[in-house]
Amino acid sequence: MAQYWPVLKARAGEFKALGQLRDHEVSRIHPLFELSPSDDSPTKSGLKFVRQVREAVPAGLVLGVDTTYVRVNDDGRPLITEIASDLAQWGVPIAPVIRLHDPDEQLSACGEAARLHGETAIVRLGSLTTDPDPVADSSRLSRALSIARISLERCHLVVDMAEVSSERDVSRAEQVARNVLDSLGNQGWASIVVASGAMPSSLTSLPRNEATPLTRWDWKLWEKLADRGPEFGDYAIAHPTPPGTGARGPLPSLRYTASGNWWIYRWARHQTGGNDSFYDLCQALVASEHWPTEGSDFSWGDSELARCARHQPGPGNATQWRAWGTSHHLAHVMSELANPLAS
Repeated sequence: MAQYWPVLKARAGEFKALGQLRDHEVSRIHPLFELSPSDDSPTKSGLKFVRQVREAVPAGLVLGVDTTYVRVNDDGRPLITEIASDLAQWGVPIAPVIRLHDPDEQLSACGEAARLHGETAIVRLGSLTTDPDPVADSSRLSRALSIARISLERCHLVVDMAEVSSERDVSRAEQVARNVLDSLGNQGWASIVVASGAMPSSLTSLPRNEATPLTRWDWKLWEKLADRGPEFGDYAIAHPTPPGTGARGPLPSLRYTASGNWWIYRWARHQTGGNDSFYDLCQALVASEHWPTEGSDFSWGDSELARCARHQPGPGNATQWRAWGTSHHLAHVMSELANPLAS
C-alpha cells in the first residue's frame, strides 16, 4: 500500500493531530518534522520537540527530523544528535534528514543520529528557493553519504519541489522531478518520495461566511508522476515556509481537504466577540457536499468538527482548528492513497 510522507511543522496543532492517528494508520504514514526558529533558544526548542514527540507520537511511528533551520544548540553542538540521543533513550525511532548542502559537521551529526536509530536516514533534495538539480545533486550525494557514513540503501529519497501554486508550477516541477528520478531514481533507495506544497501563505483575502475552494496543486503534481511510482508527500494544510508568529486572535477558520481541493472556511465573529461563530462554520461544513459519508467517524478531527456543529461547548482556537483540519487532512490523504480510483 502506498505510503504518505507529510512534511509537518513542529507545532502543537500538528502534534495533536498526529497523536490521534488510529492504529491501522500508523504503518501507512511517515511524518517528517521541521524544527523552525522561534523565540526559544535552540536548546530549549530541542527539548520542547522531544517532549512533544514523547507525549503525542503513537508507538511504532518513525519520524523524520529536519533541523536545517536550527542546526546547533546553545553550546554550538549539532541539535540533531541531542534529539536523536534523547529519543533513543525513550525508544522513539527517528530518521535524521540530510541535505546535500549541509556543512560537514552537520552531515557527520546526521550519521551519528542515524546510527542510534537503525542507521536509517532521509536525503532531502531541493529547498524553498532552489529546485533539486539532478547533475549537481548526483555529484554531492556520494560525498555526503561518505561523510555521514550511511549506506544509500538505508536512505529514503525525498524530492522536495516546495511550493506549487499553479498549472505552470506543476508543469515545471514535473519536469524537474522526472529529471531527478531519471538521474537518481535507480540507485537502490529504501523509498522515493516527491513532495510539494500548495496551500497559500496567507488566506486573509478570501471571503468570509462562505467556503472557498483552492486547488490542491501538490496532489495534481503527484498524479502526473504516477507512471514513475514515487510515494506522495505534501505540507499538509500549511505553506512550505517556516511559520511566523501568526496573527493574534485570527478569525474562526478551517482548512478542509476534499478530492482535488481544499475548502477554506473563514467566518466573521459575532458582535459579542469570541469564537462562537465557529459553531456556525461547522454547521455549514457538515451540510456541505464535501462532508464525508462517514461523517464524524472519518477522523478525530471530524468528530470534533461534528461536535461543534451541534453547538456543544468548546469552539476551539487557532491551534485546535489547525489540529482538527490536519487530522482530517491526514485521514483524507491516506484514504486517497488506499483507494486511488476513488479520488
